[in-house]
Amino acid sequence: MQSFKVSKLQEFLIKTIAYADIFDYPLRLDEIKKYLIGERAEKILIDRKSIGEKEGFYFLKGREGIVETRKEREKWSGRKLIIAQRTAEKLKIIPFVKMIGITGALSMDNCQEDDDIDLLIITDADCLWLTRLLIILLSPLLGIKRRKPKERNVKDKICFNLFLEENHLKIEPENLFLAHEICQERPIFDRNNTYTRFIKENEWVSNFLPNA
Repeated sequence: MQSFKVSKLQEFLIKTIAYADIFDYPLRLDEIKKYLIGERAEKILIDRKSIGEKEGFYFLKGREGIVETRKEREKWSGRKLIIAQRTAEKLKIIPFVKMIGITGALSMDNCQEDDDIDLLIITDADCLWLTRLLIILLSPLLGIKRRKPKERNVKDKICFNLFLEENHLKIEPENLFLAHEICQERPIFDRNNTYTRFIKENEWVSNFLPNA
């Protein structure tokens, strides 16, 4: 029974590293544990037959090149993080904005040089469309470079890719991709503990990522 449990854990571990590999993203040991798919685990044992390691990063065998990719993307992400934080500072003047969070590649410091910056906006109840309109109108006045539909040159521009109201915080459908997006989301402005309520409303993520 014990050997079956270990082999099952290794299966989930490989799935976890393989999922991150889709995004050219090698994982540290603590990240493997946090994002372990489908299994709660206190201790992670790495099977070196199918998993490689370099400088504390783990990846599928033969994919050691993504270690340098991650390092390079962390540098680009640092610049974009500053832009995101400055954007949040400007937008928090809108009283209906309850939370601003970084999503997508930047939430994992995995941006390419020409990427845009994805932000989640949570608004007061029944104020989503008003808040969205205010953001569109105020962005050019506040010096916020907003990504426009079908725009090709999106480098360092802000993509307001998701708006939620505080009374409708659950994200659907329930799947692995969205579970990751929720767990990885990084709040950069939070009014009245909205982030805590957002996480609580999406506790279903533990069905996919029980350690996160």
